[in-house]
Amino acid sequence: MVGAPAPRCFGCFVGAAATGSALVGVLVAVVVAVAVAVGAAAAGALVLAWLAIHGGADQVIAGMAVNFLASGLTAFLYQAIYGLGSTPSVAGIANLRIPLLADIPVLGPSVFDQSLLTYLAIVSVVLLATWLARTRAGLHVIAAGERPEAADAAGLNVYRIRYLAVVASGVACGLGGAFILSQVNNFSEDMTAGVGYIALAAVIFGNWRPRGVLVASLVFGAFESLQSILQALGLNVPYDLFLSVPYLVTILAVSGFVRRVRAPAADGVPYLRR
Repeated sequence: MVGAPAPRCFGCFVGAAATGSALVGVLVAVVVAVAVAVGAAAAGALVLAWLAIHGGADQVIAGMAVNFLASGLTAFLYQAIYGLGSTPSVAGIANLRIPLLADIPVLGPSVFDQSLLTYLAIVSVVLLATWLARTRAGLHVIAAGERPEAADAAGLNVYRIRYLAVVASGVACGLGGAFILSQVNNFSEDMTAGVGYIALAAVIFGNWRPRGVLVASLVFGAFESLQSILQALGLNVPYDLFLSVPYLVTILAVSGFVRRVRAPAADGVPYLRR
């Protein structure tokens, strides 16, 4: 969804506010932070769902509006609560090292010495792909996105399915926000830096298929890491050019691939029951 950056931004801020509390220990703080980040992201996604599903608003415009709302609201609350020049300290999520596998040269540290949220993301791809293709509920979600009229005629509640799908995507974005927060250990304004738009590009590049999106995410993630490596080399090149590398790759990939993919037939089309 175009509004993907908004739940991620809400997740970052609310997670930071929760884990920065002195009333809870570090482990509890991490759990609470992830939970409230997911809850805040789901609430943000619910706003977008209402605008697009019941309000019949253009999903691109509604998504951009919610993104601006998230960016402005979190910046305002951040300054109102913590003031200028201060930031809440955030408890990080330690990596979970898998013995033996993590010792494999090159591949081991990259795959088997990661945050628990990283493993959760990989497992969720397999589970989601299986759920969509092999279960009745998963086929209902596909039907609501492909042929909502046929799904409605078959007795399915298209509105409810679409609401749940958008909120579920908000939950996933909230987990993404919690992951970003756990890596930098503090909150800053617009800290998601447009990653939500890269996620949207990964969905397009991955042809709206979970496995394809995973591959696209790995490709874009590799170029994100590449810009950090290029900076570390100390090349006499403007800093901003390095930062633009993942976004330039995203634009090139999507612009050259977008005509070869097929979006769900009713993607971005409000359903009006007759």
